[in-house]
Amino acid sequence: MFSIERTDKLATLLSADDSSCELWNSLADGVPFREPAWLATWWETFSNGQEPYILIARDSSQQICGLLPLYRKSGASRVLCSFGNNNVCSDFVSVIAKAEHAKTIAKAMADFLIDQVHESNNDWDVIEMDGISEDDDVMHAFAAELGKVGAIVHAQSRMHTWRFECQASWDDWLQTLSRRTRRKHHSLETRVENTDGMELVVASNHDEVAKLIDGLIDLHQRRWNAVGEPGSYADPKMRSFIHQVANHWLDRDRLYLIAIFKDGKTIGNALNYRGDDGCLYVYSTGYDIDVAKLEPGRILMTETLKYAHQHHMKGVEFLRGDETYKKMLGATPTRLLEYRIVAPRLWAKVCHAAWATQFELKQWARRRAGRDTPEVVDIASSSVSSRR
Repeated sequence: MFSIERTDKLATLLSADDSSCELWNSLADGVPFREPAWLATWWETFSNGQEPYILIARDSSQQICGLLPLYRKSGASRVLCSFGNNNVCSDFVSVIAKAEHAKTIAKAMADFLIDQVHESNNDWDVIEMDGISEDDDVMHAFAAELGKVGAIVHAQSRMHTWRFECQASWDDWLQTLSRRTRRKHHSLETRVENTDGMELVVASNHDEVAKLIDGLIDLHQRRWNAVGEPGSYADPKMRSFIHQVANHWLDRDRLYLIAIFKDGKTIGNALNYRGDDGCLYVYSTGYDIDVAKLEPGRILMTETLKYAHQHHMKGVEFLRGDETYKKMLGATPTRLLEYRIVAPRLWAKVCHAAWATQFELKQWARRRAGRDTPEVVDIASSSVSSRR
């Protein structure tokens, strides 16, 4: 039903000026981390001359109907990795295709990869993919198809994504809360207008985006540096990347970037994306720890949830990370998986055995030190609810 090919040419697939971007967007199911605005910018920023390994599915009329963007890892050319990895933290990584065809295309792509294991131009030993949702039945089908012919599929999880389901209206959701919690949200709703010198700003042009993103980066970094961590935006490439992505989202009328100012100084920011799938994606936040008594973080959260309800969105995706506030809001967790798929060839399996030994030693060391360990997931028996 579908033919699969591999390309290392990105011009017609990832060019921001190419009409094929519209097709790619239509296949992405509204998920920002599958769209060319995200993946093209990531590749331009972080590829460092690495070789693309992109699988394309075509139907009988030769129309593109599915994509899986991979690349050869620098220094380990027989290792394939998914676009959007590293510190960028792309969630909901999957085969990019319309839901009605995605599982069939995923299986066809898996068959293609098996056929290419010994081909000199397309050969591979390992596929590494991060950011896969446990309830993604398309990726289950992809992994299962590879497993049928002897590939080893190792899946592990360190954290969850969290989804908040919206009610029919903001008031309807407030009514599900205790009286005390409702009063708290009402107080946060009016905090800005009732506090001298406070202002809430929503970015509406490129100049405002630049200013608010700079403020977000500064607050985010200060917060993590205060606890001895480098922070997500320590890398200049990451700072450049997030500026570019935010502007792409603005141009597509998908950006919801808000900031709180106090006496002209930024004290809180939130970078959100309004997906075509009806969800609001909360990608990055920051707040000034020196003015915690003003509760800028909680104000931003209330504004975000209110915005989602007022725009009749299905839900809010809080993405990866197991912060306590997500559970307190009633969001539902889903394990986020990393796949390591080993080709059904002797040398690849020998190398994987060495990797597995090191992995178990690290697990033992983490347990001895009282640290959390990655959870190994049996994807063959894990439940799937098909929420793409």
